[in-house]
Amino acid sequence: MSQIHLNTDESIEQHVLNLLKRWREQTAYLSSSTSLTGHPAYLDLIALGPVALPFLFRDMEQSGDGHLSKALTLITGAHPIPPEERGHVRKIADTWLRWAKDNGYQW
Repeated sequence: MSQIHLNTDESIEQHVLNLLKRWREQTAYLSSSTSLTGHPAYLDLIALGPVALPFLFRDMEQSGDGHLSKALTLITGAHPIPPEERGHVRKIADTWLRWAKDNGYQW
């Protein structure tokens, strides 16, 4: 994992949002899930750990982006996505959000 350097004027929330923006901008043209989840900004999100979860869940709720699933699994250790949902980005997002609420996460 890469080392995270926070700007002292930047909140965790703003840092997460900036990483998400950079990740999406720089991977918008990619179709490979390995390339999406191996991007440095994605790895930085994972490296932030549990402190990033509320912001990742909020983003997932707003965007419907299930591509954050691997990051959420690595941060939480949870595997809530059944095999039949793999590849269905919106269903993956909905399942993660349900899991988050069931496990007391708020955003």
